[in-house]
Amino acid sequence: MNNYPYIIASLPDYVLDFEKKDCDYRSLRDGIFELCEPLDRRMIDWMEYGFNDENLSRHFYNTCRKCRNEFIKQYFEFDRQVRSEKVAFLNKEKTGAEFDEKAALLKIFENKNILEREREMDMLYWNKIGDIVIYDVLSFNIILAFLAKANIIARWNRLDPASGEKLFRQFVNEVNETYNSSKNKNNI
Repeated sequence: MNNYPYIIASLPDYVLDFEKKDCDYRSLRDGIFELCEPLDRRMIDWMEYGFNDENLSRHFYNTCRKCRNEFIKQYFEFDRQVRSEKVAFLNKEKTGAEFDEKAALLKIFENKNILEREREMDMLYWNKIGDIVIYDVLSFNIILAFLAKANIIARWNRLDPASGEKLFRQFVNEVNETYNSSKNKNNI
């Protein structure tokens, strides 16, 4: 028997505030995890596995498409679409994919301010998470959505604006170096 109503009733209400530092993801997650059944724990583990960029691959996304959990399926399909569009944008290509948030996403990519762009991206994810569970009532998807939002907040909690911008600039430089390196190889 699941404890979803009890767990959901105990969840704090979060809003996305990039400056606020009050989300301890690990303790929230652990408290929820203790109350979940084994199958639900596996879904939490799988979602967190997908939060790690190093684990994302075609195999991961294909597995998510087959997942019985609708939140996992929709969230990671959206994540795959965003990442594909990002790669295409950086390579000055077009994907031909169509999804509701594509126009907003392409506008976000054009923002030259790295910190603002990352905030806008996280707001896009935040809103998508809400859209996925808009009609769910007392279901496990609400719990997964809460953890996904808490993960976004925790990411910003680890960064202050200065170090966050520095980290993003470093990432952009690495991407540019990789792109320029592969471009130079193709010209040889």
